[in-house]
Amino acid sequence: MTSAAQETGTAQETGAARDAHTMSRRPNIVVIQADQLAPDALGAYGNDVVGSPHIDALADDGAVFDRAYCNTPLCAPSRASMMTGRMPSEVGCYDNGDDFPSSTPTFAHHLRAAGYHTALVGRMHFIGPDQHHGFEERLTTDVYPADMDMVPDWDLDLQTKLQWYHDADSVFTAGVSKATVQLDFDEEVGFHTLRHLNDRVRADQAARARGEEPQPFLMVTSFIHPHDPYEPPREQWDRYDGVEIDAPVHPDAPDAEGDPHTHRLRTMSGFDVRQPDHEQTLRARRAYYAAVSYIDDHVGAIRSRLRELDLEEDTVIIVTSDHGDMRGEKGLWYKMSPYEQSARVPLIVYGPPHLVPRGRFSSPVSLVDLMPTLLDFAEAEDAEAPGVSLRRIAAEETAGTGTPHERDVVIEYLAEGVHHPQLTLVRGQHKFVLCPGDPDQLFDLSTDPQETRNLAEDPAHSALAATLRRALEERYDLEALDASVRASQRRRQVVSGALSTGRTRPWDLVPDPSSRYVRGDFWSALDYGTISDPDR
Repeated sequence: MTSAAQETGTAQETGAARDAHTMSRRPNIVVIQADQLAPDALGAYGNDVVGSPHIDALADDGAVFDRAYCNTPLCAPSRASMMTGRMPSEVGCYDNGDDFPSSTPTFAHHLRAAGYHTALVGRMHFIGPDQHHGFEERLTTDVYPADMDMVPDWDLDLQTKLQWYHDADSVFTAGVSKATVQLDFDEEVGFHTLRHLNDRVRADQAARARGEEPQPFLMVTSFIHPHDPYEPPREQWDRYDGVEIDAPVHPDAPDAEGDPHTHRLRTMSGFDVRQPDHEQTLRARRAYYAAVSYIDDHVGAIRSRLRELDLEEDTVIIVTSDHGDMRGEKGLWYKMSPYEQSARVPLIVYGPPHLVPRGRFSSPVSLVDLMPTLLDFAEAEDAEAPGVSLRRIAAEETAGTGTPHERDVVIEYLAEGVHHPQLTLVRGQHKFVLCPGDPDQLFDLSTDPQETRNLAEDPAHSALAATLRRALEERYDLEALDASVRASQRRRQVVSGALSTGRTRPWDLVPDPSSRYVRGDFWSALDYGTISDPDR
């Protein structure tokens, strides 16, 4: 008969062996991306109005990067930059009507080459015929078309509005909806995400049956919410009954002479002719918060499925966005602005303690740091991209060998709403914005987090402004970049116009027919599809 002590010893040995195995194998990686999710609309980043318990729980036990930025506050170029680990101007993806070359490696290429199974579920706003960019599987089409319809024109005057511009109407009509295109899309993304996790366990079972090691996986799940229109489901909307919605801290637009870019964006969207009143603003913000809660529910469902499938201990979860949303600050909504509400993103990393440090980190980081981070987790070869692994940044900040003042973050904006390249440099506590033809802007984010006092013309800060301007001018040839953007717009206008005439062939992804049900040998298909519950 086995003694209790022997049983305890055997259990400890088994647990130790399991822990050693977990620490030795490369982790699975799940990246969850929302669209237009501002970090200050999450409890994890200090918002005490919004309900985001699932994301907040990941933050409580993970690494939270308090000063994470996108590299351009616009969907397609931000995602292309994130996936390649390079600035939009380096990739040649300037705006939402621009493709990036299939020959440019992405983190999906790198992890796939390193032995990972790679899958994309949902949105990534790829423009052009390549709708995979390294992913082995893509399980849904995108919510927007893959063509070049959204090509800006820097030669247009502000009064000439293109059909796809953001429209102020989405603020005035914000409220609960029974069904929308965006809700349909995200419901499909959520379903395919959970089923894909099942499929990875099925693949693991099959590998073990063959005497092979299971293949680690990368799954990127990308939702469209809380992107406008602000039309959340009733369930999440009702959670804010009786909740006092916070108003914008600075709802009035800054002076047009000092900040013409803000007024260009207002004109493009129609906020120059009508502005929501206080109640309309609060209603739109409530709808946005409800959409955030909707995304949070999906995050909770994904984490719950990882637990059910015994995957969580071997998986790193990363939550982020492509850019933020102004939500009425400075008279602005949506993105496209270098202000904090538009340019910052949430960046939360959760995983096994031996892989992910715990705590909050104040070093400025950006989405180009995501690729080296994923390669770090995957033990893949260095991609020689400009970003730095978030694990390294966190370790250096914890050890005191790196400080927030030693790292620059650069934000580009090369799309509609400007007529010349707009470049932003974040260095330590300061943010400097340069756009030829516009006044320079300099903000001290430590003393003026709402960015209401432009210090660029302050004699006490003239030397700092000159230093930061010089740093951008040394990094960029502004005239050459301007010419490159304009030439790209002209080329794509020709291509887009030609492809929209005669017989058209859309580039949109058509997902493969399902092979997850009974195909081929009947009993083998049934056996492969079963994930048994050992407690049944």
